[in-house]
Amino acid sequence: MISNISVSKKIKINIRKQRFQVIIFSLLTLVFASSCNLGKEREAKHVWIDFNDSTSATKNVELDTSKSIKVAIASIISPQETFNQYNNILKYIEEKLNRKVVLIQRKTYKEVNALLKKNEIDLAFICSGAYINGTNNDALSLLVIPVRNDRKYYQAYLIAHKESEIKRFGDLKNKKFVFSDSLSNTGMLYPLKRLKDLHTTKEAFFAETYFSHAHDYSIELVSRRIVAGASVNSLIYDYIAMYNPEKISNIKIIEKSEWFGMPPIVVAKGIDNELKENLLSLFTQMHTDEKGSEILKSLLIDKYIQESDTLYNGIREMCKYISCK
Repeated sequence: MISNISVSKKIKINIRKQRFQVIIFSLLTLVFASSCNLGKEREAKHVWIDFNDSTSATKNVELDTSKSIKVAIASIISPQETFNQYNNILKYIEEKLNRKVVLIQRKTYKEVNALLKKNEIDLAFICSGAYINGTNNDALSLLVIPVRNDRKYYQAYLIAHKESEIKRFGDLKNKKFVFSDSLSNTGMLYPLKRLKDLHTTKEAFFAETYFSHAHDYSIELVSRRIVAGASVNSLIYDYIAMYNPEKISNIKIIEKSEWFGMPPIVVAKGIDNELKENLLSLFTQMHTDEKGSEILKSLLIDKYIQESDTLYNGIREMCKYISCK
């Protein structure tokens, strides 16, 4: 599989796995140290951080190859974790459908939705907030959703360092905060909703704000006390708690959101109907297949199911409340 990684125009960092912790700490410390104090009317500073290896060339991705299945994944988690979590499931698709899978990784959900809108990809793993944006722009169709612990819902976790005095969202006032993605339900929309509840804005409430573009990076930043708080996807948090508990050993959850419809798997509106039906059958029957069941178990997923779009009406109402763009 070929991975096409977008390059940030503002900050780009090529990371070697063994140097990850040193580089992330050094970079963000430098960013924060150079930030200006703008007083009460300050505008929150937004920094786009790309931790990806930008050496992959776009020309290597054969987007016009009709025999391939083009799959996009936004960086809900870091590139390494993306590979760890999705590699087996993409191989499974290849084997079951006997078609090559081309993996296209993008830094933001907006970029993935744009590819779907142009029918340049067939399938995408996105978050619930990106799904709402995509349906508003007629860019995609719902295929399936995951079920975990017999639930079709997940939450946002507001987190802080366990040794901090922060006990609730209001305690983050005048502190540094990291969002994940501008379209992320748990990483952006929910904290904006909490700010609205307090009759304030991110610019007025937080000292500075940042974008990590990956929930595991947000957790890392809080763990290292580079930022005071973050809002993260409960599915990612629980996955890390299961497989890498040391990464959340310095973290405490200060608030859990209401339940939201699960992040879906979607397809482009212009997808070939036969391919769409084959993908639907593959995902909904995956839990009945021995190998498929093992993959799902490793991802802490019970099964994939078809679900009505009304599952996301709660997020739509939240978007109206905070005036999503």
